[in-house]
Amino acid sequence: MKRSRAAWLTLAVLLLLLALLVLFLPARWVAPFAQQRLRGLKLEGVHGLAWNGAADRVRGPDGRLLGRVQWQLSRSALWGRLDLQLDFTGPKVTARGHLQRDAQGRPAWSDVTLDVPLAAWTSVLDASLGAPQGELTVTLQRALLQGNWPVELEGQAHWRNAGMQTQAGRVALGDLAMDLDGASGVLRGHLRDDGDGPLHVQGQWQASPLGWRLDLLLQPRTADPALRRWLARLGQPDADGAIHLHRRGGLAAPDPEASR
Repeated sequence: MKRSRAAWLTLAVLLLLLALLVLFLPARWVAPFAQQRLRGLKLEGVHGLAWNGAADRVRGPDGRLLGRVQWQLSRSALWGRLDLQLDFTGPKVTARGHLQRDAQGRPAWSDVTLDVPLAAWTSVLDASLGAPQGELTVTLQRALLQGNWPVELEGQAHWRNAGMQTQAGRVALGDLAMDLDGASGVLRGHLRDDGDGPLHVQGQWQASPLGWRLDLLLQPRTADPALRRWLARLGQPDADGAIHLHRRGGLAAPDPEASR
């Protein structure tokens, strides 16, 4: 009887120690396993718990420093339910969002905010029309992914103090906004200006894994010669100085009318 009680007591103590280890699992212990799924990203300076921790340095596959990340992971992950809050801070983007999985196991992001200082991206963007300037903020209420493509999307984007830095100087575009939505793998963006800037913007784009389409009206509200010269690089202006852009690409560019 005494041996049986000792065995049960030993088992209880081991289970308690295991539970404490799981509850207070150091983040640095699990970082090597998590890093295998990060597609070349490297975490350095990992500290805190596996459930509530941070990495002081996140590096890209080329070793370049991207920023730092903090996370909160629900312990429901122990029985297969993903519930993760991420906060990333870097010189080129600040991002935060909530990640779960839907009933089919697909990644579902919510409450996502991206803040992008466009001047920091000058070296990697196509600068043939100038370098984008201003602050881009993207807010996503929902983004459901399948094969890394959003099959459902709901959000907004704002480009504040928008401008293009050209060799001749800065071209001011005003404040621009875009509503984002998507269903069944077809994404749409509806563009507009704030109604009081130097450039009237109205149009939309659509994209799917098979193609994309852009229909956009750009019309100057002022006689600014720098703005009109920049617009002329996009296409032939009409009598009012407006540019009508109609672009499409891919195997099957979506039809705006068919998707309504």
